Amino acid sequence: METQNINDISRELMKMKKELAELKEFVRCELEFSRRTEEAWQEVCEGKCTRMNSEDFLKEIKRW
Repeated sequence: METQNINDISRELMKMKKELAELKEFVRCELEFSRRTEEAWQEVCEGKCTRMNSEDFLKEIKRW
């Protein structure tokens, strides 16, 4: 059986806490992306989108 001192355990817990915070932020971003994607698909299904040819599309992107 391996023994650890309190400092080792504390460092490990702090590392896990940081990783959990990063994971929460990642999940939050993924959920926001999913929500926005779903809204966009709803607009497509409702016919609220604009059609344009590829040349006009590339011009539009360059303005962003």
